[in-house]
Amino acid sequence: MLLEITFDYKSKNDIFEYLLAYYAKDYVYDYEQKDEKIIIKIKGEKDEIQAFCSNLENISHSVFLNKFDLKVIEEDFTPIKKEKTFTKRSFLTRLNANAYTNGELLENEWGIFIEEEFKIEEEFKIEEDFKIEEDFIKITKENFYDNLKKALEKLKNKDKIYFKSSKGIYAFEIFNEALDDFLIPCDPKHINAFFSCNNEQFKILAGVEKPLMKLKFNAIFRQNHQLNHEYFKIKIYDNLFLFALCFELEKEGIKFLNFKKLEHFEDDFEVALIENELVVCRGYDYILPEFKNLIFQKEDKNFARISCILSDFKDKKPLLLELSKKYDDIILLDKEINLLKLNLPKSFDEFYETISQDDVAKRLLANYEKEFTLVRKELNMANNFFNLFGMVGMILELGENEKKAALALLALADESKMAKGVRIDFKLNEQKEFDYTKTLRSVMSFKLAGVENQIIALGVVESLAYFLRDLFDDLKAKEQVDCAVLSGSLFEHKSLSKNVFKHIPFFKLSDVPLWI
Repeated sequence: MLLEITFDYKSKNDIFEYLLAYYAKDYVYDYEQKDEKIIIKIKGEKDEIQAFCSNLENISHSVFLNKFDLKVIEEDFTPIKKEKTFTKRSFLTRLNANAYTNGELLENEWGIFIEEEFKIEEEFKIEEDFKIEEDFIKITKENFYDNLKKALEKLKNKDKIYFKSSKGIYAFEIFNEALDDFLIPCDPKHINAFFSCNNEQFKILAGVEKPLMKLKFNAIFRQNHQLNHEYFKIKIYDNLFLFALCFELEKEGIKFLNFKKLEHFEDDFEVALIENELVVCRGYDYILPEFKNLIFQKEDKNFARISCILSDFKDKKPLLLELSKKYDDIILLDKEINLLKLNLPKSFDEFYETISQDDVAKRLLANYEKEFTLVRKELNMANNFFNLFGMVGMILELGENEKKAALALLALADESKMAKGVRIDFKLNEQKEFDYTKTLRSVMSFKLAGVENQIIALGVVESLAYFLRDLFDDLKAKEQVDCAVLSGSLFEHKSLSKNVFKHIPFFKLSDVPLWI
């Protein structure tokens, strides 16, 4: 009997490939990974095939795994032995987690027990120069239970435990109303006690990579707690020692641990789920190692990141939409021609002076000044749509600087329940430069007309999506592009992403993170 299973896997990393090889090692098999698919073929008697399928149930789910298709095939194959060095992973998996609950300590499928180091005995001291005492201990099978007992006692005494990983140094304690950087539930079933979390989000959180994800606090939790946030980051335990702590604390009715990152080495892996699309926001552990090395060796890391993304589209004609909160925005055709000419002003006075040269805009400015105080502020910012949103936000009095105002505007758009906002001008001028003055004039007109901030905010984000759609459609009609590649930190906002997903169905997302 011959069986072929095709997995949709939206990454070039070797995590799921290794797990398949690990659980297929006692069978006659062959596999290949290409074009966002992993195909494995298994040969054997019917009972062997059934045993293999049962064995697959032990594989931990990956956030990059979408779906799979299984079929019986007739064409025979010759197994090809692959000499490949896989990246070692320190994951908590079903193998070592289940072993602990059954009273056994095991390494994971990669042969790793616990990679992180912990500090349990003493208080953690941070000197003025932020240097940290190097007295973390390695958790081994020999000292595991002794350190587990000490850590549990310390946590129940309202003390903190510290641990160090490749990402940084963290402190954690039992949740006691304070919120630091993220929460970990002692049992994933408690997530819905604090947060609104649907099945797809839960599935991603439980993936073997254990990503961080922002979730919205549920209505009951918001009523019972004084909160400064509507959303907060959460993840599930990602190493065996944390799992054991949570497993034992859960028996005593403790629901969550509160974590604070004290020192940053690398970004933690963070994702968002927008319209059932996985968006990788931060963290470079799960891209190809050669991509990671290339990106972090370069002086212009963002340009190197973009180059790595585009290397996946050698046989395509992509239009790269690089919209950032940090760098200048780029709309890249043929992997080298930037179609976006966006030059924001150095001050609001420069904007007022520019529009005063047009009679219609001059009258608008005069009427606006009768009703509202003009923003008078110097601007020192990258030429991107995020900072244009910031100027809009300051006009709408959402924040005193461009960053706070832009984030407030995006929050309004993200939380909007309206079907659509007002149509804001997003246009090029005769010189094919983006005319930011038309956008701001449009916003001022709607504010003068008494339109609510949230309707304007949603309209601004929607209108950017329409602008990108019209540009893409024009290029596609000329057969210059066949897909749009979404890149840059602005796409972590669901109001923008879901509108782009809707209006540009030929979009692609990379496993290379939006942020750097």
